[in-house]
Amino acid sequence: MAAPFRFRASITLAAESTVALSHVLLPVSYNVYLVSSQGLPRSHHAIFFEIEADGSGFTFQVTGNIQQGMTHDHKGPAEKPENSDSFVSKVYLGSTSHGNYKRVEEICNAIEPPRKQFDGPTRLYPGVPLRRCQEWTQEAIAALKDAGVIEA
Repeated sequence: MAAPFRFRASITLAAESTVALSHVLLPVSYNVYLVSSQGLPRSHHAIFFEIEADGSGFTFQVTGNIQQGMTHDHKGPAEKPENSDSFVSKVYLGSTSHGNYKRVEEICNAIEPPRKQFDGPTRLYPGVPLRRCQEWTQEAIAALKDAGVIEA
C-alpha cells in the first residue's frame, strides 16, 4: 500500500496555546503499467502499479516455466521497473483508485497461472494453445478492466 503523503500545520491561538494539526492525504489514483523485461524464449510480462512518489510500487505476475508450471509471484514493494537490468519497456494501461487497488490481488489470484504443458519434449495438451506469462498478464489485465479496477 502506498505511503501516505503527510503535511503538518500549526495554528497559534490567543494566549500561548498552539494546536497542531496532522493530516494524511492519500493519492487519488495509482498509475498502472504493462512492464516487459528480457526473458527466453520471449520477454517476461507483468503488471506494475506505481504507488509511491519515487516511482516504486507493486508487481503482479506469474513466474516459472511451461516445463514445470507457473505460480503467482507478486512482489512489493518493488523498485521502479526501469531500475532493473532486464527492463525492456513500460506501457501505460490506465489508473486505479486507492479504493480499487485493494481488489487487485484477489482478481489477479483468481486467474489461474499457466500449468505444466510439457513432459520433456512431449506436449501434454496438443490441442490447447501454449500459455505463458504474457497470456496470463493479458488475461489479468482484461479481468482488472472488466471489474472496473483499471480505468482508462
